[in-house]
Amino acid sequence: MNETNRKVLPHGLWIVATPIGNLSDFTPRARWALEDAKWLLCEDTRRTAHLFSALGLPLGKNRLSRFDAHVDAKKVQAWVEVLKSGESIALVTDAGTPSVSDPGAALVAAAHEAGVQVTPVPGVSAVSTFLSVAGLVGSSFFFGGFFPRKKSERLQVLKAGSASQLAGIFVWFESPHRIQEAVGLIDEYCSEFYPSATIVVGKELTKIHEKIFRGSSTSVKNQVEQELSSEGILGEWCLAVEYPKSKPDSSGEIFESGSEQEAWKLAFSCLIDEGIPPSRAVKRVSQVFGIPKNRVYDWSLNQDVSTDRKI
Repeated sequence: MNETNRKVLPHGLWIVATPIGNLSDFTPRARWALEDAKWLLCEDTRRTAHLFSALGLPLGKNRLSRFDAHVDAKKVQAWVEVLKSGESIALVTDAGTPSVSDPGAALVAAAHEAGVQVTPVPGVSAVSTFLSVAGLVGSSFFFGGFFPRKKSERLQVLKAGSASQLAGIFVWFESPHRIQEAVGLIDEYCSEFYPSATIVVGKELTKIHEKIFRGSSTSVKNQVEQELSSEGILGEWCLAVEYPKSKPDSSGEIFESGSEQEAWKLAFSCLIDEGIPPSRAVKRVSQVFGIPKNRVYDWSLNQDVSTDRKI
């Protein structure tokens, strides 16, 4: 696309995606938007100024203004008034697409409410970039922003994900300082309850040190630990969990059909043979195979297995 194909964007708020690592991913339309906008709002003025310099874009004087998580409602409204006056504003984030797990969403919402036109200038998104190379075949996914910091909250989102019927793939960002702990906890949870889950971890997407780790939870944990040991903790990380698929019956209960239905019954019997308490066996089979606990319990009553009703 050359300069003769250039089209002027409609006045309003422009949501401009920027590269997440490789400057060659910056689009001509995004370049034009940043050149033409009266104001440029960004998370970190220093990082955005560096991006402009690297891309050879003219920054101009006093065009750049900070718009991060600390911006209050008064400041948001002040920028909306600027938009209503007829001036165009380009919103960028430090990297990727603005307002996705990003404070810019508040301005986008306020602009819509004020009747200001909001125009996307699409480009790189870390979430879609990661999923495109993850090899996860589910048709829907849940993006949870940054993986929780507290262990209890991490376990809560893992359990909620494994029980969800709305999505089979769960994606999070993670800090390089916490990635080892995160994959360790995922392995701890999935090894016990979902050993067939697929785990994918991406490091430094689109950058020179880009790497993808994929496999079982234990395999990925070992790969990440080795990477951190040899290369250090620096880097931007994404992680995903794809839980085994299960199917709802006509009543809405979740169960596996055919030979897989027999598998959970065989698994229950094996647990009993190994001396696992029946109540614990019921819980384990329910969690691993996605079978309602009451259904497993009722089936076990016909197998001459004494179970504790406290399930």
